[in-house]
Amino acid sequence: MLLTSDTGLANGRPKGTSTGMRSYNLTTNSALSSWWAAVGGRPDDVRVECAGDGDLPSAFRVTDFAAAAIGAAGAAVAELIARRNGTPPPVSVDRRLASMWFGFSLRPQGWQLPPLWDPIAGDYAAADGWIRLHTNAPHHRAVALAVLDVPFEKAAVTAAVSRWNADALETAIVDGGGCAATMRSVEAWRAHPQGTAVAGEPLVHREVHAPGAPPTWKLEPERPLAGIRVLDLTRILAGPVGTRFLAGFGADVLRIDPPAWDEAALAPEVTLGKRCARLDLRTREGIATFEELLAQADVLVHGYRPGALDALGLSAQRRRSIRPELVDVSLDAYGWSGAWHARRGFDS
Repeated sequence: MLLTSDTGLANGRPKGTSTGMRSYNLTTNSALSSWWAAVGGRPDDVRVECAGDGDLPSAFRVTDFAAAAIGAAGAAVAELIARRNGTPPPVSVDRRLASMWFGFSLRPQGWQLPPLWDPIAGDYAAADGWIRLHTNAPHHRAVALAVLDVPFEKAAVTAAVSRWNADALETAIVDGGGCAATMRSVEAWRAHPQGTAVAGEPLVHREVHAPGAPPTWKLEPERPLAGIRVLDLTRILAGPVGTRFLAGFGADVLRIDPPAWDEAALAPEVTLGKRCARLDLRTREGIATFEELLAQADVLVHGYRPGALDALGLSAQRRRSIRPELVDVSLDAYGWSGAWHARRGFDS
């Protein structure tokens, strides 16, 4: 299972530069080993090789993170193949390509993507620090402007934010149904009550209710997930990227969005390899249609806040009753404990 590329620039190296190969076992790489253990993988099942060196410029080790994440996902696919065919294929990750896939995976030719950000979205200096305003959705922008009591003008927003305490503005906007986040240092987040709550949780909460039988279908090396049906109820950005990975290895992924949802700037990125549909889960007809789809699915990936599906009559118990063998993956922005566990989360 080789993930390579020969296009573009990344990690400060021109394309075509030979960088050699590093080989490591999952037990000797901290990120890989911790993620692999979190999902129940055994340390000696799969070897992962990593090509290249260098790093994407960042305050954080983004390239190491990207290579380890893709390596762990590749190892999981290799393990599935091994359970069917007896021997796992080798897994190789190109650090340069991994960095690029953590940015954009496509380059428009003959067309242009809409702007990624609303004119008001961005980082602002508050009276005591910095805050991020996320205003891509019209209703989020409306909340921010209403709290700040300013017109739709960047300069007016900048001036108004400068008079607020960052945490107070964050609270006011979030309580109003908008999206904002104080920009905290790593140390400040560790000391924050929600940071403390998240740090006390396992990386992955994992429960086994009705384990399915080992795969009996033929696994093609080029598309080892072909035949697996995935329902994708996720938005930007982690969930759609995860299901895009499954689609890339052959899974049949159906992405379901609310009727009015729009993310035009990133839709080409997050829908690669997927079928897409609109469904209103707030209606009886929508719920009935979803339950029919769920009964035929192997995997469900959703990014709703805790309790949101329960309110629609689709609790975890209900989902298991419809499809006992379902692999049910739930993403939550701020963890599963603490005062923020049900807070809406956004990538920025």
